[in-house]
Amino acid sequence: MQIWRICKQKHQPTAFSGVGGLYTQSRWAPQGFPIVYTSESLALASLEVFVHTESDRIPLVAIRAFLSEDIVIEEVKASRLPTNWQQVAAYPELQNIGKQWLQSQQVPVLKVPSSIIPVEFNYLLNPQHPDLRLKLEPPMTFQFDERMWKPKGE
Repeated sequence: MQIWRICKQKHQPTAFSGVGGLYTQSRWAPQGFPIVYTSESLALASLEVFVHTESDRIPLVAIRAFLSEDIVIEEVKASRLPTNWQQVAAYPELQNIGKQWLQSQQVPVLKVPSSIIPVEFNYLLNPQHPDLRLKLEPPMTFQFDERMWKPKGE
């Protein structure tokens, strides 16, 4: 199964280490937990990064990875989440779901709905799980189309 990750070029060597989770919280994990966010497509990965990006001057790379075919994946269905799950106010509840998943060490991958496009999915990886095996392709330079950076008011 193929997944995608976009990150700053300078973080390429640690892109699948989960080290970013040690320094910042995210929708699905509180600060202090190694976690890797990936998406089912490069297009979704680009949107997930774009909503957090303020400049087109940051060099990015896209990395395609493949999960082993026999990997166990747990899924969080949007229908079982609170009605406000896409809002920042729901972070504590979603972070609790992610924290429990990470701490249980039962499954290496958690499939979650994208808050941007809820019918598409992100795959959270637990880099500390012994069953997580990835095959990475060489990273490729990634750049947003200049039309995505329209001046305010246009």
